[in-house]
Amino acid sequence: METLYKLQNRIKDWWIPVLTGVVLVFAALWIIFFPITSFVGLAVLFGWGLFAQGGFNFAFAVRSRHVFKAWIWYLMFGLIEMVLGAYLLFQPELAAQALILYLGFWFTYMGISRISFSFVMKDMGIKNWWWTLVGGILTLLLASFVILNPVFGLFSLVYLISFSIFVMGLMAISFGRELKKLNQLLEI
Repeated sequence: METLYKLQNRIKDWWIPVLTGVVLVFAALWIIFFPITSFVGLAVLFGWGLFAQGGFNFAFAVRSRHVFKAWIWYLMFGLIEMVLGAYLLFQPELAAQALILYLGFWFTYMGISRISFSFVMKDMGIKNWWWTLVGGILTLLLASFVILNPVFGLFSLVYLISFSIFVMGLMAISFGRELKKLNQLLEI
């Protein structure tokens, strides 16, 4: 088998994508079986995540004010993110709506990145690269449903999230298995 993308050495940690994929598959199944808990948890996590990101930006700005000329921007963004995060924690309905749009755009990013990565896999000579391409296209299609119809997103976000996480898990498992196969070819 001729590979278009030459590896310098064997990839010893091929099992990490496999393990990541297994964890993602189990997370997707948990979300399916506990949808209400998952959605509430995701909305709260979104508010806390925004608040924490703001705190880190604020701390970075304060600590870097003598070195970094644009520190004031990080300070302002940090404060805005902290205020928005705190507001979302006290307004769960708004957090749920914001989460739907945020995840729709995140799925768009993930779909595009998977599509791009599928061509890297193709250049590496991985036979099943098209699975990643198909997964990226499906993730992109699901993202469009969430963004274009927020009501649809409200009722089905949990299942869209679980399906996307499941597909990403399968892609990670497939990638890790293909890396293992490439390692075995390099041993010959």
